[in-house]
Amino acid sequence: MKPRVSRGQAASRLAPTPAARLSPQDEHIFRELMERFAVLSEMCFRFSQDIYLRTGAVPELDVEETVRRNVSIARRVFGDRFLEILATIYLKKSVGARELAAILGGLTTPDISRKLRVLEMAGLVETGPSFGDPDQTRFSLTHKGIVIARLGEPVFLYLRLAEGWNTATSEVRPAAEAEGADKAADIHAEART
Repeated sequence: MKPRVSRGQAASRLAPTPAARLSPQDEHIFRELMERFAVLSEMCFRFSQDIYLRTGAVPELDVEETVRRNVSIARRVFGDRFLEILATIYLKKSVGARELAAILGGLTTPDISRKLRVLEMAGLVETGPSFGDPDQTRFSLTHKGIVIARLGEPVFLYLRLAEGWNTATSEVRPAAEAEGADKAADIHAEART
């Protein structure tokens, strides 16, 4: 299955951030990686189209239903900080609720515990005993959770590359913070009219 992306196509669409000032070698690596992401994106698109064809569920036939189902899945799996939880557990392999709350910030241990129970009911997370503290439950990903995390990892890698690989996390404005600022600006603008 040959991808439709031609060599150099991806690299011309997204250049390194101006502040990055890459060496010629780093520039070459950046463009090569961006090209590989374009090829991966095309392969994922073709894979999805093949699945739709094999199952007879062509999204173009009922776009509204496809949108409803995808939004439902996105809210259930990726909403309410679930994606952050899955990504953290994937990298840490096993984590306690207290530790996870400290890593993510802005959530209490009971909040995290509730979210972990939701993910457990969805079949994405499972519990196990702690080796050091028999009273503390540890959480790890199920096979389904690992598959989702592995499918999502290239998205994180692409975004890291696009933002500047070594950019400190505090320099990148979190989406939730940006969204909150945008909503506040909208409300403020509405109040003036």
